[in-house]
Amino acid sequence: MSETYKNILVAVDGSDQSEKAFQEAIKIAKRNNATLHILYVIEEMGNYFGELTMSMGTVMEELRVKEEAEMKKRESITKGEGLENVFTYVIYGYPKTLIADFTESKEPIDLIVIGRTGLNGFERLMVGSTTSYVVNHTQANVLVVNKTV
Repeated sequence: MSETYKNILVAVDGSDQSEKAFQEAIKIAKRNNATLHILYVIEEMGNYFGELTMSMGTVMEELRVKEEAEMKKRESITKGEGLENVFTYVIYGYPKTLIADFTESKEPIDLIVIGRTGLNGFERLMVGSTTSYVVNHTQANVLVVNKTV
């Protein structure tokens, strides 16, 4: 591989596949002395009415707080591995498009590292729909991590 990557994005969702992608992204960032961007997207739910809207808002906020704490742990892990340039993001939206068109970093992303599948059980039967979308819609190179161990 002759490509040198400066900005690497890894998308995580708590699944085993995304954890393997996270570990792989750390290795690649170390080899390239790159900046690592770790992204968790909280998928926005549709419009709800009445009490359901209120309870979903509470659930979404609890998820954001939980994931921000998880991101602090991930940042600590990466810094323990010797990476200094690490940024974490917990954002709301549609995961497919936010990963493929990531614009939160100051410089363009050179490489996106993503697991083959995510948390959705149906997606485990094939390449996940989010992964497939990212591969087909981003300008960056994409590494799909397919480790099953």
